[in-house]
Parts: sequence; C-alpha cells; structure tokens
Amino acid sequence: MNWSTRTPLLIVALAAAAAASAQSPTPPTGTADPSASSSPHQRAATGASQTEAPANASPEADAASTPHQHGSASMKPSGGKLKMARQDGAVPTSFVKQAAQDGMTEVQLGKLAVQKSQDAKVREFANRMVADHSQANRDLASLAKSKNLDVPASLDSEHQSIVQTLTEKSGAAFDAAYSEHMKADHSEAIALFEGASTSSDKDLAAFAQKTLPTLQEHKKMADQLAGSRTADADGAANGIAR
Repeated sequence: MNWSTRTPLLIVALAAAAAASAQSPTPPTGTADPSASSSPHQRAATGASQTEAPANASPEADAASTPHQHGSASMKPSGGKLKMARQDGAVPTSFVKQAAQDGMTEVQLGKLAVQKSQDAKVREFANRMVADHSQANRDLASLAKSKNLDVPASLDSEHQSIVQTLTEKSGAAFDAAYSEHMKADHSEAIALFEGASTSSDKDLAAFAQKTLPTLQEHKKMADQLAGSRTADADGAANGIAR
C-alpha cells in the first residue's frame, strides 16, 4: 500500500478514536455536590452525613446546668422549715403585740361586763377574765422587757372598736354579744398561743405553754356561757321563764 492510499484510512481511524474518547465519562474530580446524588437513597444518605446529629439526652437532664441553677434548686424550702424560719424571726415581736392587744381587750371587756350585765353567770365569767388576763398581761410584759421588746400601752383602733361596739349594747343584747365574742376570741387566742408554743425562743415557748391551759379552760367556759345565753333567748321567745 502506498502513502496515498494509507492516508485516508489513517484519518478515519483517528476520527473514530476521537469520537469514542468523547463518549466515555470523565472521571470525577474533587468532592461531589451532595445535592447531585443520583437517587433518593443516595441523597438521604448524603444529607444525613451533612446534618449534625442531635445531642443524646443526658442521664442528668433534669439537673441544673450552672452553679447558679444548682443553688436555686437547692433553695426550695420545705413547708415545715419555712414555717419555723418565720417563727424564729418575726413571730416573737408580732406575738407580743397581738397577745398584748387581745389581753388588754379581754380585761376591758370583762370590766365592762361586770358593770353592764344583770346576769350573774356573765358577771362571774367576766370577773374570771379580768383576773386571769391581767395576770397573763403582767407575765407577757415581763417577758417582753427581758428581751427588749416593746409592749403596746393602749388598744389599737381595731380592738378599741370592739370595746366601743359592746359599750353601745345593753341588757340581753349585751350579754349575747359579749358571750359570742368570748367564744370566738378564745378560739383565736388558743391558735395564737399554740403557734408560739413551738417557737425556738425557749422563753416565749414556755410562756405560751404555761398560758395555754388557762385559755383552753376559758374557751370551755365561754362555750357554756354562749350556749346558756342562746337557751335563755330561745326560752324568752317562747314565753318560758328560766
């Protein structure tokens, strides 16, 4: 074969080789774009690899994460301890004030009942209130003085209003109002002194514990007196002499 014949064949062979090379895929270079994955499965796998995995729940997930939070969590007080903390602080002062006001009111109302009532039972009860509460007031004043606490010297407006209201009554209306007030007032006094009886202030607790039996006896007497006044009122309404 001469060169004139071979040249066209060579050109055809080179052209065929170039065409075959153009049709073959180019090898990938660099990092493939995750969004160019060829199937849903591949895209899901690629996306999972690009997403930061969520943090696993810690076994101490409920624990405070900072020193301040740890301190706040430990500061939750229990009901009993909180109550005692208040007793240790404000109660001695507030107790002295409340007990003094109530005690002075009992004495004034007792004296008023002795003057106004025509009922021997009411006057007997009133005399007992004057004697017992006058003594309790003196004991309270002595306790307060030993602790440099002030004791009210006169009634506040609330307690003075109680005295004034009863002062304006007379006869059976006075006896009934006085008896009911004694019944309610001694229930409140017992609750006040029971609270003070558990105070960490030993002197205050001792005073409250000493006074409580007297107050409880007064409450029983007041209940009986109020019941008697109610029975008398019912009898009078029905025309029954007692």
